[in-house]
Amino acid sequence: MDRLLTPQPDPEGVTAMDMLVVEEVLGMGDGYVLDFNDRTFNAFVARHFNIDVTAPMYTSRGTSKANRLRSLINAFAPFAQAEVLQAFLNYRRTLEQESGLEPLRPDLNERYQAIIARLPRAEHVAPNLEIERFSDDATLYSLVEAIERDIAADAPHAALDRLHTYCMKKFAALCVSAGLEVVERETLQGRAGRYINAMRRKGDLDEISHMIAKFTVQIFEQFNHVRNNNSLAHDNALLKRAEGQYVLESILSLLRFVRALDEKAFGR
Repeated sequence: MDRLLTPQPDPEGVTAMDMLVVEEVLGMGDGYVLDFNDRTFNAFVARHFNIDVTAPMYTSRGTSKANRLRSLINAFAPFAQAEVLQAFLNYRRTLEQESGLEPLRPDLNERYQAIIARLPRAEHVAPNLEIERFSDDATLYSLVEAIERDIAADAPHAALDRLHTYCMKKFAALCVSAGLEVVERETLQGRAGRYINAMRRKGDLDEISHMIAKFTVQIFEQFNHVRNNNSLAHDNALLKRAEGQYVLESILSLLRFVRALDEKAFGR
């Protein structure tokens, strides 16, 4: 997230007049922000932006949630300000739907949306990554939809725990297709390795494909480490967005390669 920061707010960013609208929409009177307490506010910012909002640069105006959010917005480049405003607006809409919060007045909603629309867009675009729905399992569909929501929200780094679960389900299905037992409490690299070995024994892999397949298992071992130490699976520090996107793209690319091998080896 460091690249989103600027030493001084860009003149095209959120203005003092804009903040009057933002503060009314997000209920920032008396130091509050919507229904957040300190713990949930800190967690929300960390989850969405990989930022420790208790750091000194965000508490110079005061330690209330509203003051820290003001400092957070002020510290960001304009396109990142748009991401912050959109994330908090999305949360407000969730409260309207699930907790009975009074909906925004149409004029206030329009003014808030206009602020977001005016801010420059990020120079990067979230990748359009297809995720295979390889069975009719409803749980699988929910899992894929959650991953796709994180991608659409430009938060691939937050999708890694779900992607790990997806890979476990994918290789379970591949093991079944290869006539292998699905072993409970097996690591991802262990499950992938058994499947790759089955394809090798089948004799349908050329030398290059076999080398790439072995490398794939090593990558999954590293992915297991990332999942345990840099995802929402536990109370971890998330990867930065660019790092998370690289891991996501790499794993999905390897899955496409494995799918191609599977079609070749087992005729699916």
